[in-house]
Amino acid sequence: MKALISLLLAILTGMAACKKSKDFTQDNTTPTGVGYTVVSANPLQDVTANPIKTLGTSSGSATAYPAGSSFKTELTFFSQSPIKETTLSATISGTKTLVTTIPYAPAYSKAKSLDTLLVPYTLPSATSGTVIRLDYQITNVNTLNTVRTVYVKVQ
Repeated sequence: MKALISLLLAILTGMAACKKSKDFTQDNTTPTGVGYTVVSANPLQDVTANPIKTLGTSSGSATAYPAGSSFKTELTFFSQSPIKETTLSATISGTKTLVTTIPYAPAYSKAKSLDTLLVPYTLPSATSGTVIRLDYQITNVNTLNTVRTVYVKVQ
């Protein structure tokens, strides 16, 4: 009898541990007191390449491109608070420069169930081997943000 009760308790505990929440947003965001930060976690890729290239996530794995070439990166994201803008900054040899600011425009993808944004970038003329850090910052109206970083290298 004791063994049967122990088995039933173990089964009930296991079932309770497997309960899934019905609120995806609450499960994947963290309140800050002034709202929620933006969530963005897709792999950052050059979506204009064929096949699509995943961009390097460290200076040692920087994706190589010829100087002057262009590509687009797709950001997917969601936020409980309205999005204000997305900025792209490039850091070359320790100097950070704002490349572009893109005001928010609704671009909800039904297929991905997220907002999507294609951000273009053109590599500057630079010495071969120069590594460029690209920071994509998605900011909501509460000034909370998420920064996604990739690295590209001039061939």
